[in-house]
Amino acid sequence: MNSSKSDNQLYSYDEIVGEIKAISLKINQKIAGFEEVVFCPLMTGALVFSGHLFPQISHPRITLSYLHFSRYKNDQGSLNGDWLFKPSRDEVLNKHILIIDDILDEGVTLNEAKKCLLALGAKTVTTAVLFYKPNQKSNFSADFIGLSLPNEYVYGFGLDASGLFRNLPNLYIKNVKK
Repeated sequence: MNSSKSDNQLYSYDEIVGEIKAISLKINQKIAGFEEVVFCPLMTGALVFSGHLFPQISHPRITLSYLHFSRYKNDQGSLNGDWLFKPSRDEVLNKHILIIDDILDEGVTLNEAKKCLLALGAKTVTTAVLFYKPNQKSNFSADFIGLSLPNEYVYGFGLDASGLFRNLPNLYIKNVKK
């Protein structure tokens, strides 16, 4: 599957994987003293990022769960979303949670996930995002932030365009005709 010839590659696979390595080093430093960590990708966009990141986390006591909260239908975001899956209270109670997400633009989804996990009794909630749009107005900032994006529609490396193209190894800017 190829991107459209009219779309532009923003980051290559090698650049993205290099950034994931840099993020993993910072996360490993932060969580080194934590007793137990729960690694929680925020599905489905974070699947590719978390699959590359998880093997690089060196904590000896790490478990894997996931979160599934969606605010998007037909490429349209909304202020409210739906929880499709969240861990049980027993899975997060008094544990350090590491939320992994693909992109931080407005921060609504990550903020909702963090609030939910704290309400379930998490000891701490740390967030990591691979891509972010610094020009967006957001009251939420992730603890670990990867590659900067323009305020454009992007897809590839886990991010979709109309449900497709998540499997592309590079990240592309979608040229939208105005």
